[in-house]
Amino acid sequence: MTTQTFIYVSCAGSCHIDVFALDSDSGAPTPRQRVPVAGSPLPLYASRDGSRLYVGTRAEDALLAYAIDADSGELACLGGAPSPGVPTYVSCDAARRVAFVASYHGNLLATFPLDASGVPTAPGQVKPALPRAHAALTDRSNRWLLVPLLGADEVRVFALGSDGCTAPHSVARARAGSGPRHLVISSDNRHVYCLNELDGSVEQLAFDAERGELRRLHSVSMLPAGFSDAPWAAELRASPDGRLLFATDRRSSTLAVLSTEGQLALLGSHATETQPRGMAIDPSGRWLVVAGQLSGHLTVYEVDRHSGRVDARYRQATGDDPICVEIVSRK
Repeated sequence: MTTQTFIYVSCAGSCHIDVFALDSDSGAPTPRQRVPVAGSPLPLYASRDGSRLYVGTRAEDALLAYAIDADSGELACLGGAPSPGVPTYVSCDAARRVAFVASYHGNLLATFPLDASGVPTAPGQVKPALPRAHAALTDRSNRWLLVPLLGADEVRVFALGSDGCTAPHSVARARAGSGPRHLVISSDNRHVYCLNELDGSVEQLAFDAERGELRRLHSVSMLPAGFSDAPWAAELRASPDGRLLFATDRRSSTLAVLSTEGQLALLGSHATETQPRGMAIDPSGRWLVVAGQLSGHLTVYEVDRHSGRVDARYRQATGDDPICVEIVSRK
């Protein structure tokens, strides 16, 4: 059975989602669909089975669910629910019982029960007073929800109940002024990597999945040598085997590659699309897609999974203000 790979890009300025087919041999992206969205689409999240794409919107302030056609990759809206705050980050628990929305401007975390079709219903739980909540991600055991708070310099851990509701559990303090933004959890569930927006660093933390506790270990800068302006870090992604991390910084317009083998280390920094924000790597680990908010283009990079070398292969126009990128492979 042939595997097909699709790229999804939320274009906030032109209020649509671009869909591209990705050639798994060459890395060439081919436009497949342009999906109008009421309001501006911001965060995207593809379900683990690749059958659903969740979209948070601004202006309409909603969480929407789209079905992904296995053959064409095209999207069909299934429905959605209003959000209590502008969605900044969207995810689901491993069992796809609930979806989570972190709202930076709303300073909150909202939990949306999902119906049998994976469509969000009205929020069942809203947790306010979470300063600049920027993400919400379950660990590999699906017992804990980790939420970085840029405005508090903390990563909070919530216990995840069988009903999908969350309860405060523990807090990991970050360096003052670092601004925790996005997280990656290692495949063995023993480490968490945190991208800090305000100081341009990536932090490695030990994660005790039995206790639901984080401990800071090591931090490295993801900024290019000689860069002296204020950092504005954006996205953090991991290769499927977990050996590499990729991070973007909007102010320097760079893509950083880091190694997680042994002590976290920066392998290199590369000029990329202007003001890169969203990016994603395909399930094979070979193709990395980076979108530039100000360039209105994406670049497809080929990744050497052993050395971490990245080589630009294709450049493709997108809609205005591309925010987030997701990649899905379907059989």
